[in-house]
Amino acid sequence: MIAKKVFTKCLNKGLTMAFAESMTGGALTYEIVKNPGASKVTPGGIITYSTQQKIKSLHLDPSLFEQYDVVSKEVAEKMASAIKQIMKTDIGISVTGNAGPEKQTNTDSLDAWIAINFKGNIWSYHLEFHELTRVQSIKKTVKFIYEKLDECF
Repeated sequence: MIAKKVFTKCLNKGLTMAFAESMTGGALTYEIVKNPGASKVTPGGIITYSTQQKIKSLHLDPSLFEQYDVVSKEVAEKMASAIKQIMKTDIGISVTGNAGPEKQTNTDSLDAWIAINFKGNIWSYHLEFHELTRVQSIKKTVKFIYEKLDECF
């Protein structure tokens, strides 16, 4: 899988990464930690499934959620910056989304926002999950994120 390629690139370049995961529930971090030497690439990650955990564990300002939906570009970007700072890594990656099958309160669609914070840049991406199951949505998101990470370096 592409995650192994990203892991090897990070290992060879001495880069570290950490994930702030919501809808993927640890699947992103798992793709790294299943590799021998994972501790050289990631110190860990944080699963912040609820808004309250995003506030508590990532130290996000509660007013952020008054201004923006929990599944938004703005929240994803703040999550990526927060995890990078908390874990003191080169790369911070976040995902906040709604994999379904029901839509979350105050959301109109099944989708995800992703952010990658690396080298002073933040890249944001939006995915939609038309006709996908919950598991398919999560798998699509994990694959997409690792593809985007591969393009970063």
